Amino acid sequence: MKKDTGKTRYILLGLMSKRPQTGYSIKKSIENEFRHFWQESFGQIYPTLKLLVEQGLAETTETEIVQNGRQTITYTITEKGRAELKRWLSEAPDVEKLRYEILLKVSFGTATDLDTIDQHLDAFIGRNEKALAEMEGFLAFFNGLEDQGCERLGSELTALCGKYLYTAMKDWAVAAKKKILDQKELEHETKNT
Repeated sequence: MKKDTGKTRYILLGLMSKRPQTGYSIKKSIENEFRHFWQESFGQIYPTLKLLVEQGLAETTETEIVQNGRQTITYTITEKGRAELKRWLSEAPDVEKLRYEILLKVSFGTATDLDTIDQHLDAFIGRNEKALAEMEGFLAFFNGLEDQGCERLGSELTALCGKYLYTAMKDWAVAAKKKILDQKELEHETKNT
C-alpha cells in the first residue's frame, strides 16, 4: 500500500459530497477530472475508504448486483464527513509543487545532443495538445450542463486550469524548440566559418 499523502481522504470526501461513489468511480473521476494536477492509486483509495468508514466520515451500502463475482460497494459521505470536508476546505492550501521530468532532461540536456532534447520536446508538445483537447472537451461538456442546473462550477474551474496549464506548457516547449533551432544554426555557422 502506498503511503497516504494526507490529502487522499479529502479528495474522497469531496467526490462523495457530489454523489455516492464506488472505489472504481472515484479512481475514474480522479483520472478524468483531476489528472492534470493530482493522482491517486487504488492502493491509496481503498484503504482510505475503509478508514473513512471506520471514522464515521462515510458509510457503505452493498448492491445486489454482482460484478466479477463481487458485490459493488457504494460509499456515501456522512454529516460528520461533510463537516470534516468543510473544515479542510477552510484551511489555506499547501504550496504547490511542480514536477516535470522534461524540465530535468532539458536542464541536463548539454550532456546529450540537441536532437534528443528536441525529440523529447516534440513528444511533450503532442501530449500537451492531446490533454488540451481533453480539457476543451470537458469545458464544452460543462457548458452543455448550464441549462440543467447541475453543480458544475468547481469542475469547470479545474478544467479551465488544465486548459491554461497545458497551453502554457505547450507554448514553452514550442519556444524551447525555437531556441534549440537557433542554437543549432549558430553552431553550424560557427563550424563553417
